[in-house]
Amino acid sequence: MTISLYDAIIPTQLQIIAAVRKLVDKAKAHCEDNGTAPEEIIGARLIEDMLPFSYQVKCCREHSLGAIEGVREGVFIPSLAPPPEDWAGLYEKLDEAKAGLEAISEAEMEGFAGQHMEFRFKDRVMPFTAENFLLSFAQPNFYFHATTAYDLLRQRGFPIGKGDFLGVPRMKRT
Repeated sequence: MTISLYDAIIPTQLQIIAAVRKLVDKAKAHCEDNGTAPEEIIGARLIEDMLPFSYQVKCCREHSLGAIEGVREGVFIPSLAPPPEDWAGLYEKLDEAKAGLEAISEAEMEGFAGQHMEFRFKDRVMPFTAENFLLSFAQPNFYFHATTAYDLLRQRGFPIGKGDFLGVPRMKRT
């Protein structure tokens, strides 16, 4: 069986983006229900030297739709813009990612195969083919940040589980 680049990336990124959006829903509801200041969750970190929840959500957009935008341009440069500071900003990043991913065609994704592109950050330049960038760099980063957002909420005792991270799997129709 052969799997397309589109099928290897887009459907599952949409699944996880939707799941992260529901995690943000739960975080917001928790704050409202318990009188917790939103910035306590939005700014939460696993450890001092890690970036906050808001950055993890921002990077879900960055390493999904942003990575594909980078492939289109031939270069991916991580955004150094600060992460959102409120729920609306977090939703905006996730909704933007969802809309952008939904607009990508399978033909466009398959057209990326073999295309040269680079990751650039400060003085670092990493050459890739588009498919290797998406599969071996962007996609693992996407999952890292989605997992870290989930872990930040679990660490704070939120009643969430693996199903909340996975979202809605694409099961066989019977």
